Amino acid sequence: MGNLLKLSYWFNPMPGPFLDEYLKVVYIFFGLLVIGGLIAWLFMGRNKGNRLIAKFWRRVRAACLTIGIVGLLLIFFREQRVSYFSLPFLLVLDIGGGLVWAWVILKYVVKEVPVKKEEIEKEKQKEKYLPK
Repeated sequence: MGNLLKLSYWFNPMPGPFLDEYLKVVYIFFGLLVIGGLIAWLFMGRNKGNRLIAKFWRRVRAACLTIGIVGLLLIFFREQRVSYFSLPFLLVLDIGGGLVWAWVILKYVVKEVPVKKEEIEKEKQKEKYLPK
C-alpha cells in the first residue's frame, strides 16, 4: 500500500504483473464494461424511433466499449510486461476517462433531454394547427 503514495510507482515502466486476486477483479470490472457496451448497442437499435433515448444509449455504448477495451488492453500489456504500455498511471487515466464519460452522460440526461423534450412538444403543438 505504501507504493501507491510514491510517484515512482505510478510512472514505473515495468511494474510487474497484478496479484491473482486483483487480476480477477480488474478483468471482471472491464469485462462487465464491455458487456454493458454490447447491451447498450442492443438497446440503441431497439430505440431507433426515439432520438433522445437512442442518443443516450449511443453514448453509453461508446463509453463502456472504449473504457472496457482500453482497460483490458492495458491489463494485457501489464501481464505481458510490455514496457511503457504497462504504466499504472495509464490505468488510472483510463478510469478517469470513464468518470468523464459518466459526467457527460449524466449532464445529457439531466440538462439536455428535458429541454429537447420540451422543444419536441412545442413542435407537435405547432404541427397540430398547420394545414396538411
